[in-house]
Amino acid sequence: MRRRVTAVAATAAAFSAALAAAVFAVPAAGADQNSDTGLWNFDVNRDRDHTVGIDAARKRGFSVFATFTDPSGVRSVSFELRHGEDPAKADGLMVGRAHCVKLNETTSHCDALLTADPNVNLRSNSLAGLWYATAVVVDGDGNVTRKDGPYLAYLKRNTYMSQTVATPQPVKKGKSLTVKAQMTVASWDKHKNVPLAGHQVLLQYRKGTTGPFVTLKKIKTDLNGWATTTVKATADGAYRYDFAGTSLTQAAAGSADFVDVR
Repeated sequence: MRRRVTAVAATAAAFSAALAAAVFAVPAAGADQNSDTGLWNFDVNRDRDHTVGIDAARKRGFSVFATFTDPSGVRSVSFELRHGEDPAKADGLMVGRAHCVKLNETTSHCDALLTADPNVNLRSNSLAGLWYATAVVVDGDGNVTRKDGPYLAYLKRNTYMSQTVATPQPVKKGKSLTVKAQMTVASWDKHKNVPLAGHQVLLQYRKGTTGPFVTLKKIKTDLNGWATTTVKATADGAYRYDFAGTSLTQAAAGSADFVDVR
């Protein structure tokens, strides 16, 4: 039997209920495992790196899809995302029933919409990072197959860089400029953005109004998330800070501040 599930809670008490609700995605003991079922073109969020950035308190829907083939055809597909490689020890779970489009008698393209919600199934920052994906396929003969990896997704906390501010302005050539900006990151624990402390950001500069930014310095943010440094003013141009992101947090670049050098 199949039930539609779009998202399930991952917190301690709710997680047990979620596992019970998601039992449809796990073949029962003795269920047929059809080795002829194939999977390719797996994708998460239509992102090259299978990454989803999520805010502090706002839910985010994202797609998980793949193409499946079986000699008897594809009857239905469900996708399971879990935090933890071992299903028995997973502390986070999302399950979605896919909508399948039949390409021919043996092949279907199946797309599910899952929902990540810091108020429901992402209530801890510890759930950021790598999630494992499994597809549960029912073929045309009713056989059930679990397709377990290596299918991965990355659920990351969104980061934000404030407008870069360079002072004083205007500035005389050769004089010092102070350049600062603040980094914050979504906290799923607190349901608000908090300072991102102790992370490396790049101070970048672009001469004039066109062309690429080049990196001048590497700076670490302080306890309040501020990146602050000084540079010598050489010519009119724009300064900004850039954050490359981590395995747990999204990348972000701040808006540049154009400086008039006289």
